[in-house]
Amino acid sequence: MPVKYFVKGFRLLAKPGIRAWVLLPLLINVLIFALITGAAVHFFQLVLSDYLGWLPEWLDFVTWLLWGLFGSLLIIVYGYTFAVLANLVGAPFYGILAERTAAYLSTGAESRPLSATTLRQVVVSTLRREARKMVYFLPRVFAVVLLSVLLYFVPVVNLLVPVMAFLWGAWSMAVEFLDYPADLREVSFDEMLAQARARRPLSYGFGALALLGTSVPVLNLLALPAAVTGATALWFEEIAPAGEVEAPA
Repeated sequence: MPVKYFVKGFRLLAKPGIRAWVLLPLLINVLIFALITGAAVHFFQLVLSDYLGWLPEWLDFVTWLLWGLFGSLLIIVYGYTFAVLANLVGAPFYGILAERTAAYLSTGAESRPLSATTLRQVVVSTLRREARKMVYFLPRVFAVVLLSVLLYFVPVVNLLVPVMAFLWGAWSMAVEFLDYPADLREVSFDEMLAQARARRPLSYGFGALALLGTSVPVLNLLALPAAVTGATALWFEEIAPAGEVEAPA
């Protein structure tokens, strides 16, 4: 159950050996939260007011529908943008957080401190995988945005735009967070994608919860690190081959 692992992710944040690595990502999230939230509020008020200003008076009755459509789309974009920026900046810390979570899951207790060599290896590997993920994400994000813009001006069909955006956001969140534990076990990005696709309901469900969590102000400060720890538990308990969970070297 995706909910089980998302909730477990929050619980894992307080565990020994894990909580110490939540502070820096949390501080990064606070800064990004202030930036993105302020921009989102300003953009919503400015763009929607201008857009509705072009409507003739006889279409006033659809104003509530346009508010709902645009608002729901903006919430998805807000959560997705917050997650992308926070992951780009905090990726090295999230890689370490996933490693500490894997170590805790393997022993049920606080693991030994990270050596400087292991720390460096995790950071370098995480940054390399982030670059690989950007190669995967960028053309698809461009395609989704372009299609959304085109469909937005088509009556009735434009009601599907938030649904399409949400489905893409859910999948990309699943890919983003499942890749941290996959990278720890040196599973290639393509193989990680294949395993996530083989369990689409679980992957989409977890990604949807992560996207919703990042779309809620204040909650999103902890939703990202919780998604990392939750995805790590999900990977080792549901996706990874049996017996793969072991303390990292």
